[in-house]
Amino acid sequence: MKYIFSLFLAFLMFSSLSAQSLKNSNDSLSQALGQDLGKYLKSMELPLNKAVLTKAIQDMLDGKAPLFDEEANNTIIRRGMARVQDERNEALKAKAKVFLDQNKQKAGVKVTPEGLQYQVMQEGTGLQPKPTDEVVVHYKGTLPDGTVFDNSYDRNEPISISLDEVIAGWKIGIPLMKVGGKYRFVVPSDLGYGERQSGPIPAFSPLIFEVELLKIVSKEAHEEI
Repeated sequence: MKYIFSLFLAFLMFSSLSAQSLKNSNDSLSQALGQDLGKYLKSMELPLNKAVLTKAIQDMLDGKAPLFDEEANNTIIRRGMARVQDERNEALKAKAKVFLDQNKQKAGVKVTPEGLQYQVMQEGTGLQPKPTDEVVVHYKGTLPDGTVFDNSYDRNEPISISLDEVIAGWKIGIPLMKVGGKYRFVVPSDLGYGERQSGPIPAFSPLIFEVELLKIVSKEAHEEI
């Protein structure tokens, strides 16, 4: 909590200097640190009252007595940050629910008991994999807004992966397929990455995969290679 306050303090000091010309290396250092701190504060996206924030920092610079003691201050910050995060999470979950509710109404979309939504793009004619098999697939993964986060087609290289090492959505969905088939899966976050962000994938985000099942590789056969 002290670190966050220090960032705000440094940011205020930087703001008062930013209108001045840079006259020496210390000014340049201040500018560089200010830019980094400004980016960090902006990335936090907190609903701050800038007037209250600025006055509180100025009071501390002037040596005035703090309004809150250290324990109360830390409690307010901790609870406030938790509240903001809870509000963000609820907004993300609500947005995901709208997308999932709309998608399952589309023609041809089926829903498994676990909540996985899938659509047959091309039915296969080969064997179906078991949940413990290794399979070779081509796939494209996108977010609801169309952002592509992974694409084996772009790499021109399918992947070989064991179904007991993938997200739950794939464990449920790929055994529904036959070799030669291509399915579109819409994976709710509880069958994907859940409440954690993973690279470009936001927390609580549904995932859309187009998966083409090319081959089944049994574990026994794989171990002999």
